[in-house]
Amino acid sequence: MENKRRERPASRPPRHFKKKKQGRRVAGIMAGIFGTLLLIGVCTTVMLFVIFMQYVESLKPVLQVDANDYTMNLSSMIYYRDSDTGAWKELQRVHGTEDRIWVDIQDMPEEMWQAAVAIEDERFFLHEGVDWWRTGGAVVNMFVGMKNTFGGSTITQQTLKNITEDDDPYVNRKVREIFRALEFEKNYTKWEILELYLNNIYLGAGCYGVETAAEYYFGKEVSELNAAECASLIAITNNPSRYGPMNEIEITVTLEDGTKEIRTPRELNKQRQEMILTKMSEVGADGEAKDGHEPFLTAEEAAAAKAYELPFTDGSADVDEIVAAANNSTTVNDWFVEQVIKEVARDLAEARGVSVNAAQRMLNNGGYQIYTTMDYEIQKIAEKAYENRANLDVTSAGGEPLQSGITIMDPGTGHIVAMVGCVGPKEGNLWTNYATEQFQVGSSIKPLTCYAPTLDAGTITPATVFDNYPVRLLNETPWPKNSPNTYTGRTMVSTGVQNSINTVAVQTLETLGYEDAYAFATENLHLSLVNADMDASPLAMGGLTYGLSTVEMTAAYSAFVNEGIYTEPVMYLEVRDASGNTILTNDGESHIAMKETTAYFINDMLTKAVQYGTGTAAQLKNMTVAGKTGTTTDNRARYFVGYTPYYCAAVWTGYRTNEKISYSGNPAITMWKLVMEEVHENLPNKKFAVPATGLTEVTVCRDSGLLHTGVCASDMRGSRAITVTVPANLIPTETCDVHVMKDYCTEGKCLATADCPAEAVKQVAFMDVDRPDYYNENGYKITATDDAYTLVYREKQIGLRPTIKADGTKSYPNGVGCPAHSEVIWMEDEKPPEAEIEEPEEPELQDPEITDPEHPEPEETDPEAPVITEPEDPEISEPDEPFYEDEWGAFD
Repeated sequence: MENKRRERPASRPPRHFKKKKQGRRVAGIMAGIFGTLLLIGVCTTVMLFVIFMQYVESLKPVLQVDANDYTMNLSSMIYYRDSDTGAWKELQRVHGTEDRIWVDIQDMPEEMWQAAVAIEDERFFLHEGVDWWRTGGAVVNMFVGMKNTFGGSTITQQTLKNITEDDDPYVNRKVREIFRALEFEKNYTKWEILELYLNNIYLGAGCYGVETAAEYYFGKEVSELNAAECASLIAITNNPSRYGPMNEIEITVTLEDGTKEIRTPRELNKQRQEMILTKMSEVGADGEAKDGHEPFLTAEEAAAAKAYELPFTDGSADVDEIVAAANNSTTVNDWFVEQVIKEVARDLAEARGVSVNAAQRMLNNGGYQIYTTMDYEIQKIAEKAYENRANLDVTSAGGEPLQSGITIMDPGTGHIVAMVGCVGPKEGNLWTNYATEQFQVGSSIKPLTCYAPTLDAGTITPATVFDNYPVRLLNETPWPKNSPNTYTGRTMVSTGVQNSINTVAVQTLETLGYEDAYAFATENLHLSLVNADMDASPLAMGGLTYGLSTVEMTAAYSAFVNEGIYTEPVMYLEVRDASGNTILTNDGESHIAMKETTAYFINDMLTKAVQYGTGTAAQLKNMTVAGKTGTTTDNRARYFVGYTPYYCAAVWTGYRTNEKISYSGNPAITMWKLVMEEVHENLPNKKFAVPATGLTEVTVCRDSGLLHTGVCASDMRGSRAITVTVPANLIPTETCDVHVMKDYCTEGKCLATADCPAEAVKQVAFMDVDRPDYYNENGYKITATDDAYTLVYREKQIGLRPTIKADGTKSYPNGVGCPAHSEVIWMEDEKPPEAEIEEPEEPELQDPEITDPEHPEPEETDPEAPVITEPEDPEISEPDEPFYEDEWGAFD
């Protein structure tokens, strides 16, 4: 076979050429990778720089710090709008509580600022707010974890930190400090910065600023201090606990040779003072004392200062009294002014990125103008009622005076027009404000967390009927209990609201569910509940974890007056600085919290609560009033939220020590009425708004809430028909399923048996309602006042049903028969002694006119009160000693 050499394909390069090309390819790939990484690095750097600059841009509002806010000594002014003319009028100047005594730097000894510069920032006069060398060193030390680190903050940065009290996380704060310092030094001299620093540093024992510290530690003004005393004060600022000479503690220190010794803060203060004096002899205003620059002290002056015996006081002086005497802080703010100052300080702190305390000092010194929502006349009416202790002259068993707080709001605007925080003359500032603190509110929570949410969701209407009887056993005890401790049986929601019936509230709540009701209260009405409150007792009866303030309650109830619109409560509208620039606006947020129909139904039911129910004592002359009472366990707090078409006010009464209240009636209503009666004295009567659409009237059975029939008209009590107004989309479509017709013996007053003569028997309607047999803690059977009208009761009466006893056993009768016409012995008497419980009074049989079940004739209705036409309601007054109890406490 012929050997032929194979030719390489033309497209295939020689082997040595391939190696060269592969090398170039690898180099190209590496170059590409490097270029890509470089590009990624550049892009990342640019992105990070852009993000950082955006972050810096976002900080601009808080980077600007105006020293005038802390140094002008120009009080801010509070204004109110005249209700007659609409013009703004001056109310008073802000009189805050200062915690320092201001002194100008020219009135301080030079050794004071020299000591601070020497030990805190020796390059102070050389940098422009940030010592980059020290800052870089501090950053390196932070990352490498060196033990002997030093701080990078300059006196400028420390000054800004002190006056703003910025305590945000470390890195964020440091970035702000740096940019603030650079900006600050563009606008202020070194001497102005030192003056701010020395007036704001904390020097232990409650002393802010060198003047306060000089008077406390040495008993003299700062201008009288020498170099030794100045260095001693500056020594404290590094660690007031460790170097405060009045501190009586022992501190273990480690010496250079590793041994440990016990030292006192005074000894450590002396040690640090000498170190500062040495430093003052080494550095001067231009940094290190070299190249011809003089140090702050000569070696001889430093030695003399070290030898000087420091004349400390005995430490018995009261720092607050020292400051108050120097600042002449004698003016007492009224309750409204004190609270509005707190709110402005809070909002100003947030806007400027400073602490609330720093914002308070800004208000004290910065010449701000605060425009409030106060109604001057209403505030004076409330103050007059509350300053007179005779209006609530009640003391506890322990001798404590009963206290109260009130907040009054214009429902349409959300403006708080008046506030008073305690009973009796206000003789000081920053007292406990019972109007703004959170307390238990009892049953006044029901409309907010129970009835409004369920009405709004459409799970009930005012005509919905529940059984006023214990809902279930809780810890083997029938629950909940009412106040007073009685049960009426089948009850409409409207009556449950009117008489504050706990069992109706619980069943109403459970038609919707705890989570939805909780969401409605917290999201729609902004109540500050917590997750633990998402349960039956808190939401249906008010046993909250922390309670609510009268401000929260007033705002929430105002949504009912305002046709379902919630408006955030506000106490001021605008704040301007000394130059007239608007720096804060406070337009309260508004949103739809509920349907107009929901607000209407609540208004109608709570109006009836004041007309006929638990709030009758709150009625005003010629004025529509709606409201809800509240009482907590053991009568330890009483509450009332009442409102008219003009104003809404919430009142809390109780003892700080949570003692039991002994009072005839409701003291919260007493205080509410004293104020609101005068507020409404010259106002024309108005009605609450009625929705133009969405409502309709229907005739129902008051025992079932369903359409009334002729059977309902044959009830022993007479016709059970009632005309009600309900949402147009929730008209009941089913007829009453509660009433049944039975033969009734008029002579035996029982269900007819075979022994009853025909002439004594007639047809009567009974309620076919089967209730569980519950017994109280004493073993007595719990009854409802409408038991006698139920079929079950009547069947037990003639022996058709057994009786279930407290221990669960059943007692059977030995026969069935009519008491008047039979020899049969029916069931044994199961009643406890008459003194313990009364049998329902045997009703007298009425002979009602039976109407056509298919076409019931509605009763006449009152056109002025279209919601529910009921028979004349008796006046219901609150019991002097109501009963409440369960795991949270049951509430009225």
